[in-house]
Amino acid sequence: MAETQVPTNFPSVSDLNARGLHSVTSTTDETIAWLRKHGLLASVMNCTACGHPARECSDSKRNDGKRWRCRVKACGKDISIRHGSFFGESSKLQLTQMLDLLYFYAYENATFKNISRECRMASEAIVKWRNFTRDIFAEHLTAHSVRIGGPGEVVEIDESALFKRNYQVGKLVCTQWVFGGVQVGNKNAFLVAVPNCDAATLLPTIQEFVIPGSTIVSDLWAAYKTTENPGYDLLAVNDSIRFVDPQTHVGVATNHMEGMWCHAKQRKRESGTRKPHLIEFMWRRSFGDDPFQNLLTHIREVYPV
Repeated sequence: MAETQVPTNFPSVSDLNARGLHSVTSTTDETIAWLRKHGLLASVMNCTACGHPARECSDSKRNDGKRWRCRVKACGKDISIRHGSFFGESSKLQLTQMLDLLYFYAYENATFKNISRECRMASEAIVKWRNFTRDIFAEHLTAHSVRIGGPGEVVEIDESALFKRNYQVGKLVCTQWVFGGVQVGNKNAFLVAVPNCDAATLLPTIQEFVIPGSTIVSDLWAAYKTTENPGYDLLAVNDSIRFVDPQTHVGVATNHMEGMWCHAKQRKRESGTRKPHLIEFMWRRSFGDDPFQNLLTHIREVYPV
């Protein structure tokens, strides 16, 4: 999976540090201008009712201090300046708060407690918007999945729950299971939505996305061991058992596998969630070298304004 290329029509944020971001987004107006410059908020808007152009108006009653209004007097529909964007029309959070959260979350340079303090956000809001951000990760990963593995290659697989978002109102509306895999030694990966995580569903997905001859490592092995083997080496790795491929006599090092997943497991301990965040782990593995830049690029993919 290749690194995302920065579109030439949007400024790079690769060298932007926290102080630099805050200096250019210290007010709501500055934040709106910055988000528009980076393709994250619409600079023009057509009326969602009649299709005619809308104009921007000041509105002290609105959280953003602005709104769009249809130019046709007979219509006069008001539209949020966040319409069609990632930032959620119904959210009461300031745009500056959400941009700061994206920055801190992308770089992982603040604890949950510090994010709450720096962004002036309640814990519930942080959890919700981190889930929305993982939705962005999942959208990109599923759209750019590739076949992985091959003879002599080791692949790790796992499943996770994605809390799908209603894009219109910004609320979590359902749980979607996803199944993914990463190839040890490079950044190749796949992620697909699945209706459930039983062997009857996942084994055909493995056949579709994992190249024959691969060694597959997963703590889901117990769910497959009574099912007809699809031609892959399914190994179970946990803290007390080490499996070795008898065909090649190459040991699957437990310590190496634990190293691959240690970051995801650490996030599980910090957040208290049931499972490591597979989606986030996979995204950071491929795009963590320039996370804020890649996150903004992927938001633009999902929410073109």
